[in-house]
Amino acid sequence: MLLGVGEASRAIFADVSELEILDTWQQQIDPGHTALLLVDLQNDFVHHDGWVAQQQIPGFLGDTGIDAVLDRSGELLRAARQTAVPVVYARMIGDEKYLAPPMRAQYQRNHGHTRPTCVQEGTWGADFFGDLGPNGQGTEFVIDKHRYSAFIGTRTDQVLRSNQIKTVVVSGVATSGCVESTIRDAFMLDYYVVIPGDACGDYDNDRHRATLTKMDLSFGTVVSVDAIASAWSAQLARL
Repeated sequence: MLLGVGEASRAIFADVSELEILDTWQQQIDPGHTALLLVDLQNDFVHHDGWVAQQQIPGFLGDTGIDAVLDRSGELLRAARQTAVPVVYARMIGDEKYLAPPMRAQYQRNHGHTRPTCVQEGTWGADFFGDLGPNGQGTEFVIDKHRYSAFIGTRTDQVLRSNQIKTVVVSGVATSGCVESTIRDAFMLDYYVVIPGDACGDYDNDRHRATLTKMDLSFGTVVSVDAIASAWSAQLARL
């Protein structure tokens, strides 16, 4: 039977209203429908010999603790692998050929040139830091991006939906930049978002704290790496 426009709209909204809501972050990060999304853990951004460190950007080794972020990210990655949680590694590739005029203008205003020479395609600087990259086993994906968000102009959404993912655990650098952009887009695309705050890093502690506060208020739940790892371990033990 064909429905009129009004009846069809009511049917659609009725279906949406009946969808199951995962109220708690523990429910949301069930390994059966969760993916870990690591953002921009690349040499140029986090290595002591990378581009950011060479610019002596304030806060690189400050209270936001990039070194601590790398350590906590390693723990998070190990927990995901032990629980068979899919992992998506988002990496920025920032060659000039990928940048539109608005982005070039922003770089010009902030840096005095159209593009910092970092995370160039095929370079050491664009590579993943240390062991924080795919190991070739399990369900692990590399997503190259050319904008701050891991969802803009990429196949991230397709990869997640193809694997029946409802929740993304998002961490990396910088908290107020690519991490925040990715979180906002994930939420707007109807994913639950859980943010391991101690596995996120920025080059300014005030921005870092302010971003996590806003993310926790409007876009997801901020918890610790240990809390996530413990929840995954408990859920695995029940299987």
